[in-house]
Amino acid sequence: MDYSSAPTVSDLESQHASDAGRQPSDPARARVARALRLSSLFAQVDRSVRDAVTDAALLDVVESDVAIFEQGAPADTLVVLGRGRARVERVNEEGESFPLSYRGTGDVLGESCLGGLLARTERAVAMDEAEVVRVPLAIIRDLCAQNPAFGGAVFALLVARQRETEDRIESMLFKNVGGRLAEFLLHAAARWGVPTPRGTLISAPITHAEIAQVIGSTRETVTLTLGALRKEGVLDVAGRRLIVKDREALARKR
Repeated sequence: MDYSSAPTVSDLESQHASDAGRQPSDPARARVARALRLSSLFAQVDRSVRDAVTDAALLDVVESDVAIFEQGAPADTLVVLGRGRARVERVNEEGESFPLSYRGTGDVLGESCLGGLLARTERAVAMDEAEVVRVPLAIIRDLCAQNPAFGGAVFALLVARQRETEDRIESMLFKNVGGRLAEFLLHAAARWGVPTPRGTLISAPITHAEIAQVIGSTRETVTLTLGALRKEGVLDVAGRRLIVKDREALARKR
């Protein structure tokens, strides 16, 4: 699961600070425009493309633990998280779910619809209150046809998601639990990390059970391995959140 490919909120807000004085006057439209500027898919495209998407998009607020979209639902919109975090998961025939990835502010959800699928192949659930921008798929397709640069950005997004899946398969096949856990923590620190005097705080409160599902282990094994990393001085904790104290030492365990 590649957390490092997505830009941080602070990076993108700084990069696009010059646009602040040109935001739409309508509050909802302004929030949609902000979400698009924070998205790696829309941040670098022509402003005319962002304006067209802003005009067509719908803004929604989804409460914590509520589905942003369900598996099997019509795949008719592309979703951008304007604020908050989401867990993307697959539900099997027995009704059991397992996480595929975690997304945050500026990230895209439901990109599988870009491949022509008629129904969602996964479910996205808000991990806390999330501000969601829903962009009609028809608009995305029209813009891809009319704007080669935007089409290239969409293609790059799909390639990045494929690479993310391939990296996860490689990790499952060739790394032990300790290596997979170290890799997960490094990616999480890159994506969710907040510098503190004690180290890099992983701001997302991901549970041991969720980590175990992602890396293909058990909650008990993850808990024991995290405890060992704490004893070595590689990790620390702050409530439900982990702190990476020594990235170099953690990287050597991959």
